Amino acid sequence: MVRPIKNQLCRSIKAITRVLLVIIPLLIICCARPPTRQPESPALYLSPIPPTVAAGHAPAYLIRDPSATFNKIGTPSGRKTTGGDPEIFVDPKSPTIYFESQDFQTAKGRYTNLIYRIHFQEVPLDWGRINLTAGRNSGLLFIYTLDETRTLPLVTTVHTCGCFLAFLPTDAMPKSGLPADWSTGPQSVYGQSLPGIIHLGKDQTKNRIAFTLASETHRVDDATVVAKDSLKAAADSMTMDLLPMQALSHLPFRDKTVSFFETDGSRAGYVKDNGKILERLLISWWAMDLYVGEDKAYGKDDKSGAIFYTSLKFWARKASDLKDFPAFLSYWGWQL
Repeated sequence: MVRPIKNQLCRSIKAITRVLLVIIPLLIICCARPPTRQPESPALYLSPIPPTVAAGHAPAYLIRDPSATFNKIGTPSGRKTTGGDPEIFVDPKSPTIYFESQDFQTAKGRYTNLIYRIHFQEVPLDWGRINLTAGRNSGLLFIYTLDETRTLPLVTTVHTCGCFLAFLPTDAMPKSGLPADWSTGPQSVYGQSLPGIIHLGKDQTKNRIAFTLASETHRVDDATVVAKDSLKAAADSMTMDLLPMQALSHLPFRDKTVSFFETDGSRAGYVKDNGKILERLLISWWAMDLYVGEDKAYGKDDKSGAIFYTSLKFWARKASDLKDFPAFLSYWGWQL
C-alpha cells in the first residue's frame, strides 16, 4: 500500500517540476525588459527667437530615442471625454515652447529672466520602465538669467515639479557670483554629469546652448555650445511653435478655453491629470507633502499659493521657492 502512494507522490512531484520548468522561464521572459533596439540619432528641436531676445539666448534640444511618443516635445491641449468634460493632455504631434520674461533685483544689480517651458505626454511607467517620476503631462523649465548688459551669466534648468535642479554658469559669470564650493569641472547632478561651466565666448549671440534630454525621464543629461549657423543648416531640425506662458491657462477647447492647471481647491496651481504615484508612495510621507513630485504653474499668470520648492527639506520649502528668484538664488549659494 505504501509503494503505490510513494510512486504516485513521485509522479506528482515530477509533473509539478515539469510545469515549473516551463512556467519559470516564461515568467523571466515576461518580466525582462525588451531587447535593446539599435540606438537612434537624437532629434533636434529649435526654439524660435522671441521678440527682443538676442539670438543666442534661446534653447535647442537634442531628444534621445525620438521615435518614442513619450519623448516628443508636445503641446498641452484639451479634448472631450465621454461625459463631455475636457481632458487635459500633451499632444505629441506638434511641439510648442512657452516663453515669458521676468525682471528682478538683488543687492548687486538688476536682472532679467528669460523663461522657457516645454512639456511631454508622460514619464512612462510599465513592467519594462520603472521611473520614480512617472506621471502624465510632465515638463521642464529653462531659465536664462541676463544681467543689465544683456549678457548671460547663468542658466537654470529644473523640472516643473521642482526636481532635478541644475545650475549652468557661463564664462560670463563673475567669480564673486559663484557659490563658495563651486568647481568649474564636471558636476554630478542627481547622477547625471553636466558641465560646471558653459563656454559661450565673448559674443554670446553667435552660439546657442543645446540641451540633450534623456529618454523616458527627460532629464537634462548634457549641455553643449553649438554655433547658431550650424543649427540653421541642420536639415533634420524641427522648429517649435512659440507661445506666451499665459497660453497655458487658456488652452482652446471647443468654443471656450480651459486651464492646464487646477484653479481651485488644495491642488490649485498644479498641472491637471499629473499624479505621481511612485513619488507619493515613496517620498510624500517623509517630505511631508501629499503632492510631492507633481508639476506646477510658474509665471506672472500664476496666482496660486503653490510653492515651487526645489529642495525636499520641508523646512527649506519657502527658502528654495523658485517663485522668489532672488531668495532662491541666495538659498543655493549664488551671489548675483
